[in-house]
Amino acid sequence: MAQRRIFDAYLTEEGADFAENGKRTLGNRLRSEAEKAAEEWRAELHRFLPTKADVEELPAGSWLLRLEFNLAKPFSSKAEDEFHPFEEREGRWLEMHNPLALDHLTGLPLVQPTTWKGHLRFAAGMAGIEETTINRLFGSSRGGESGQAGRLHFFPTFWDSVSKDEQGHIARAVATPLYRDTRTPVQGRAPINIEVVPAGTKGIFCLLYIPYPRGKDWSAEQIVEDLQASAEAVKAMLLEYGFSAKKTAGWGIAQNELGPENGKLIIKGALTSEAGQQSFLEPDVAFLKFMDDQGAVKSDYLGIDGNPLSKSQYRKRREGDTAIFEAFKSWYQEHGKEWVCRRTGKIAAYEEQIYNITDLEMVVERLIGQKKEAANHA
Repeated sequence: MAQRRIFDAYLTEEGADFAENGKRTLGNRLRSEAEKAAEEWRAELHRFLPTKADVEELPAGSWLLRLEFNLAKPFSSKAEDEFHPFEEREGRWLEMHNPLALDHLTGLPLVQPTTWKGHLRFAAGMAGIEETTINRLFGSSRGGESGQAGRLHFFPTFWDSVSKDEQGHIARAVATPLYRDTRTPVQGRAPINIEVVPAGTKGIFCLLYIPYPRGKDWSAEQIVEDLQASAEAVKAMLLEYGFSAKKTAGWGIAQNELGPENGKLIIKGALTSEAGQQSFLEPDVAFLKFMDDQGAVKSDYLGIDGNPLSKSQYRKRREGDTAIFEAFKSWYQEHGKEWVCRRTGKIAAYEEQIYNITDLEMVVERLIGQKKEAANHA
């Protein structure tokens, strides 16, 4: 990346004691550097999130939930930076005391993985999920010998499409300070100006499950129980309890209908839908000569670009009817990946579409029902 954010410039350039203008200059400079970094990283954000191909490399029973959602209420987070940006209003420079937390690498506002974990664990508890299941999913305290990591893995959500006003400022919300006990306005306190990600902004939530670690009480049924509990907790967090600062005011709630890419539940192995398996077509005997023992296309039938030979390239080999090779290519494009998985012993992952957050639990229950039905007919 061409630019790097500056964290210790005040030590090298400004000295330890800051006048008001020095503090303002540094705060605005840090924000400017963050905005430059954000422009560079926007096209690379997909690198931070797992894919179906990643799930297929994990143990059977692993799954990935990916939801592209839109905010129904604003989102806010507390920046930990010591120096905040300043804004000029009516001839005065005023410090933004409640800026959004920005990622140190990309410069973008984000939901930290640890933030997701904390809010989802809270939602799981509020949803009445058993403590043993919660500890399996999120881990238990490592203060003692019994502590262990959880089976859920979290990823950042970057707010890469936050709208700005004509002055280039991120959206603001005004909150009235309230007494905690009575929830009435605090006398003598001015309204608080808070930088927010506004309602309607798109975000991507990714949750990865791996059925490890396994304790002494391990059973394969825990995979089913964990998926059910996770689906219930995710729905409660996104639609009811929220995942933002000031969530008691209803902030950090998502819209039920998902974004253009909708949602995906990608499962490997244990809960794979039978429908996905039934669509596989075994290769014709005539196709076998084009593949090696592991199901991959032989190098003799690949071009320099790594793709199967074109029709004209294959014709030059003078091996017979080009129609057979063309039919093989069509079959391999649709079924080749599954064939490789079967030949190598790998299990392909199956993908379920989710269009609304409330559909998540129904999709999970349907998959579990299919698994039980298949077991009964086995």
